[in-house]
Amino acid sequence: MTDETPATSKHTHKRAAADTAVEPAPGAAEATAPAPEPEPVPAEPTPAPAEAAPAPDRIATSSLRIERGGIAEATAGTVEVRMGGIGAVSAEEVFVQWGGVGAAKADKVGVELGSLGFALAGDVRVTQGMAGTVIAREATVEQGIVRTLIAQRVTVNRPTGVLVMLAQQVSGEVRPVLDWRGALVAGLAFGAVTALVKVLRGKA
Repeated sequence: MTDETPATSKHTHKRAAADTAVEPAPGAAEATAPAPEPEPVPAEPTPAPAEAAPAPDRIATSSLRIERGGIAEATAGTVEVRMGGIGAVSAEEVFVQWGGVGAAKADKVGVELGSLGFALAGDVRVTQGMAGTVIAREATVEQGIVRTLIAQRVTVNRPTGVLVMLAQQVSGEVRPVLDWRGALVAGLAFGAVTALVKVLRGKA
C-alpha cells in the first residue's frame, strides 16, 4: 500500500505537460511574425529648368562687348562688337569687327571687315568694310566701299570706292563716282523727275 502514488500528483504532472505544450516559445513567435513594410518616402519635386534670360533691347553701361549676339540700342563709353550687331549706339569709342552697326554717334568709330549704316563722329576709320553715310571731322578709308562721305579731311589708302564725297581736304588716290557738283546735279535731276511723276499722276 505504501508504493502507490497519490492521485493528486498524477494530475499535477499532466497539467504541467499540457501547459508546456500549449505555450509557444517567445523566440518562435517573433520569428514567424511578418516584418512591417516601410512607409513610402515622398519623392522630392524636380525643379523646373531655369529659362535663359532674353537679351535686353537697350543697354546703358560704361563698357560694352558684344560677341556673337546683338541688341537694339546701346549707350556706353566704349563699345566693341565682334561677329555681332547693334541697331543704334551712342558712345565715346565704337569698334566693329566682323559685325554691323546700324547707326553710330561717337567720338571715334572703327569698322574692320564689317558694315556701318550711318555714322556721325569725330574720327571714322573703315578698313575692308562697307559704310552707308559717314559724316565726320576726319575719315580714313582703306580698301572699303562708302556710299556717301562728308568730312573735313579724308584719307584714302589702297583701292577704295566712294559714290559721293564732299571733303575739304583729300589725301590719297580716290575718284568718287559723283563729287559735290555731280551730286548736286543728280539731286536736281531726281527732284525734277519726282515732280514730273507727281504731276502726271495728278492728271491721270
